[in-house]
Amino acid sequence: MTYKNLHDIKARVTARWKHPKCKFQRGTFAEVSAQVLPRQYVRHDGKIAPGNSYVSKKKQSRAGQVGEVLAVSCLPDGRIRNNEFRTGQPTRMFTRYYIQFSDGEILGYESHHLKPAFDLRTPR
Repeated sequence: MTYKNLHDIKARVTARWKHPKCKFQRGTFAEVSAQVLPRQYVRHDGKIAPGNSYVSKKKQSRAGQVGEVLAVSCLPDGRIRNNEFRTGQPTRMFTRYYIQFSDGEILGYESHHLKPAFDLRTPR
């Protein structure tokens, strides 16, 4: 399924947030990090092993591309931060941001797979 607008997203998301500790705010631009790609690594026996990635090939194909942040995953009550301090049990580990690329497609990436886009505009 290809997401083209926010209503297509089946996950619980919000498009209105202003939490100061968020990595991104709505309308900012993010770049998909190369961390989504499989990387080789050195095994314990000194041999080089092929890498693998839990990120889908579709999302991997967007590595290095920039898109606009449209939405963020949230808890049932609309908060985007963890619920641990209220319940004593963590309810989420990562924040997922939904990015719209120039061709209109929207994909959701975990926050550690995104970085701020290089931006030549003057600071606001």
